Amino acid sequence: MPTKLYICGMSLDKNPSVIDAFEAIRALRKELASVKDELSSCKSDVSRLNRNNTHLVVENKSLKAEVTRLKAEIEKLGGSKVEKDSTNSSVPPTQQSIAGQAALRTRSLRASSGRPSGGQKGHVGHELARTDNPAKQEDHRVKTCPHCGAVIPEDAEQVCTMTTQVIDIAGILVGPEVTEHRRYTAVCPHCHRKAHAKLPSGSSKKTSYGPKLQALVIYLSVVQSVTFERIAETMRDVFCVKSFSEGTVKNILERNAKKALPVYTALLEYIGREEAAGMDETGVYINKLLCWFWCLQCEKYCYVFADRSRGIKALEDHGILPYLKRLILYTDRHSTYFTLEVSGHQVCLAHLLRNLQYLCDINKEQKWARNVQQVLRDAIHTWNESKCGVPGTEVRRSFEKRIDRLLDQDVGHYGKEFQTLQNGIILCKDYLFTFLDHEGVPHHNNSSEGAIRILKVKTKVSGGFRTQAGADQYACFHSILETAKRNGKSKFGTLYQLMIEDNPDSSFIETITS
Repeated sequence: MPTKLYICGMSLDKNPSVIDAFEAIRALRKELASVKDELSSCKSDVSRLNRNNTHLVVENKSLKAEVTRLKAEIEKLGGSKVEKDSTNSSVPPTQQSIAGQAALRTRSLRASSGRPSGGQKGHVGHELARTDNPAKQEDHRVKTCPHCGAVIPEDAEQVCTMTTQVIDIAGILVGPEVTEHRRYTAVCPHCHRKAHAKLPSGSSKKTSYGPKLQALVIYLSVVQSVTFERIAETMRDVFCVKSFSEGTVKNILERNAKKALPVYTALLEYIGREEAAGMDETGVYINKLLCWFWCLQCEKYCYVFADRSRGIKALEDHGILPYLKRLILYTDRHSTYFTLEVSGHQVCLAHLLRNLQYLCDINKEQKWARNVQQVLRDAIHTWNESKCGVPGTEVRRSFEKRIDRLLDQDVGHYGKEFQTLQNGIILCKDYLFTFLDHEGVPHHNNSSEGAIRILKVKTKVSGGFRTQAGADQYACFHSILETAKRNGKSKFGTLYQLMIEDNPDSSFIETITS
């Protein structure tokens, strides 16, 4: 009797669907076995890829170390990227970048000798030769005794004890004019001491250059930014002053900068008495190092100085801080200015208007930047239209309320530039409209920028300063001449007046500002 197979009470002989289920299970088992084989193959592939990845990671670290080493070697050789320029190819200077042109102004193909510039120790010295036929002769006799103040009689015996010759320019393509000064000495009839006559300023040596020539040299160097070499060539070719060298230019600048130092330092006191002053700074290379020329100026006076720091240390080292305490300072948004102890601040609105214009250019659909611009322009227009003094505190408060509403708006969705500028304005919002209720405070810092703009011209011509002493001399003369210009005086005339003064002091400022 055949055996019957039952599952769940059903006979397989009478239920073919159950037989189909067994077939399905067998098919699934076969598929499962295939999947297992495929999974095993994938695991093998993963293991192989992991091994390859480990090898690549090690190789990548090795390549990074090699790149770092090569970069260090390139830095030692003079930079991370070597570009063709006028010194290593036929590329003309005009096709180089501005930064490249500036760097090459003080770069030479000639190797350094390791010796200081100028005359070397032990070389044969030269001095100005005296002439046997001076064009003029001037006698300087004693009139009063410098010891007791007594008047020396005109018929008193006086003896010539010293002669000096002064070489000065006489005109274009005309040889220099030589004036011989004779100094006489007498014995005072009252105190019986020797009394010497007074010689003109700068003529105490046997032979020296005159005030017109020295004033012209300083004028060409400081005002016109002419290099030492070209100044010397001008004096030889145009004014026929023989043997005029670059060293002579240096000596004239150095000697007269020391003479003008009391006038230069006194400018700070005059600025400190004002109600408001502007400050600015600009970068200039001194001995191949980036330094900063600072400017402190007001309507009538200007003071410029050079320092390696762009922070408050520069102001501390030059003794500027005590003169700022009673001033309202109008500046750009450089952070150093807002750490100073001053009477008040005014932010330059011209800078802000330009910053806002950039936001308008990158997003022409937004209105926030245009609205802030409009508030600032309305404030400036109100100030310009004010007939009797400044508009006043109430007007200032109304503009502060308008700007506050704009600064409260969310501008982050416009982009990072909008948020950054809004945050910057918020930090200085109390100093946007100081000019509306304070006399003598402008809404811009253009005068400070103008006072030191000439330094960019000088940088383009000569590439900067070789020494800190040269930069300090330039700052001294520029401060005095810029002050003269602001008071309607001739820069060359001011230099000439400075040359003929014996010992100029703070009273010289009264002369050029009256």
